[in-house]
Amino acid sequence: MNRSPTAERAVRADGLVCTFGATTVIADLTLDVIAGELFAILGPSGCGKTTALRLLAGFERPSAGRLTLLRDLVAAPSVHVPPERRGIGMVFQDYALFPHMSVGENVAYGVPVPGDRRGRVAEVLTLTGLSGFADRRVHELSGGEQQRVALARALAPRPRLLLLDEPFSNLDPTLRARVRGELREIVKRAGTTAILVTHDQEEALSIADRVAFMWRGRIEQVGTPDEIYRLPATIHAAEFIGDANLFRARADGGCVATPFGEYPAPAGADRVAIVVRPEDVELRPDGVPGRLVAREYYGHDQVLHVRLVGGALVRVRAGPRLHAQGTEVALALRAAPVVLVDDGDAEGAGAG
Repeated sequence: MNRSPTAERAVRADGLVCTFGATTVIADLTLDVIAGELFAILGPSGCGKTTALRLLAGFERPSAGRLTLLRDLVAAPSVHVPPERRGIGMVFQDYALFPHMSVGENVAYGVPVPGDRRGRVAEVLTLTGLSGFADRRVHELSGGEQQRVALARALAPRPRLLLLDEPFSNLDPTLRARVRGELREIVKRAGTTAILVTHDQEEALSIADRVAFMWRGRIEQVGTPDEIYRLPATIHAAEFIGDANLFRARADGGCVATPFGEYPAPAGADRVAIVVRPEDVELRPDGVPGRLVAREYYGHDQVLHVRLVGGALVRVRAGPRLHAQGTEVALALRAAPVVLVDDGDAEGAGAG
């Protein structure tokens, strides 16, 4: 997404901290979200992303930092604007629909009175593809339909910010891809700014304009899906987002030796990690020799596990052509690897 330097910020979080007793859950939440963006906060379970969403919504108070929503200061050490005055719509993980109400009644619940509640309900039901569902009961709906009702209810009061907490986690895997596309289309048509939190990298990369990767209460990287996948800024991001071959080594003279040759190391780095995506490795006769030791077959493609002559184990994403275990192969890189400073904090063991 191309962002104009003058684009309006919908959200600006500066150094938000959130603690519960002696436990710091959010150590530093710093990010800008541009008006009209669909923004994702991505990270593993326990990283603080749901607490980050609760800080934005006003359900939790930060112990430090400042939060601005469309020029309005809503949180600071001496400021706390309650959730109902922030102009925020919320889609909860379990949808939190009222089972005793019809679809129309659920959607109308948050629409201000006085006003054309019936007209607004009809408008958002049309927007979310639920025209004709107003009189249905919640229990009569599929999981995908319930999710759209929750989205319609959140959009009905015309919020200036929409927050979504793991919005696809209750859907069957076969439904998720279709519903993800529907959600993005609905949010874009509504013209609102949306922030979703998820632990699912596929969800974040497939629908968000930009993604913030969160690790242990801090935002480690923000970028477009392509940037955050192709150019991870930390080892945590490289390992969590997508599949990665990770080789640890020491730099020498500003360079690092890898199974595929020497590459430049970050300035001043001693220990480094070399990140190679499986799809960036190819079978090539003039490559580094090795032996196929295992394969994971998916039909449309497969992942080959190749042990190189130097001992490194490399995963290669290849087409569906059959390669028998034990076959002698040779590998080469399609592009230079990403070389990162190794702070010793990543959880992955690395290959080789």
